[in-house]
Amino acid sequence: MIFNCVEIERIEQDIPPSVAKTYNRHLWYSQYSLSNLYLLKIPVESSDSFALLIQGYVDDGWDNNGRFIEIFDRQGDFLGAGRCHYEGVEWLSRQLNGKDFYTPAPPWVGDEPGIQPASEPMWSEEFLSQYAVNIEHKGSVTRYMLLGED
Repeated sequence: MIFNCVEIERIEQDIPPSVAKTYNRHLWYSQYSLSNLYLLKIPVESSDSFALLIQGYVDDGWDNNGRFIEIFDRQGDFLGAGRCHYEGVEWLSRQLNGKDFYTPAPPWVGDEPGIQPASEPMWSEEFLSQYAVNIEHKGSVTRYMLLGED
């Protein structure tokens, strides 16, 4: 798969550590399964909740075309996760892991420090820094521009 731009947004807002850990876990998975991540802070009555939306980059039914959600309350306590289908959401009572993707990702190093993934990631920040023709920083977003196909 060829792509010419990768954007990584760092979380700068005040969020619970468990939500930040979940975001970092899915950022790890995205190196193997190419996902877009969206962290939403949602006001519910007088307090905030958090929803992490994960959307697979490829929508061809073969690669990571899944759509997922993880929800947390204002303290960062896990409330639920789900696989989103056209018919609705298939709710899970556990957090998502690399096996939930159509193209499985290796276990997250945060859960299993020192693991050696069986495959190489499709991208890493080290790779992006080394091969980017341009790196832009705008607030919490870093954009790595790579050479595209001609």
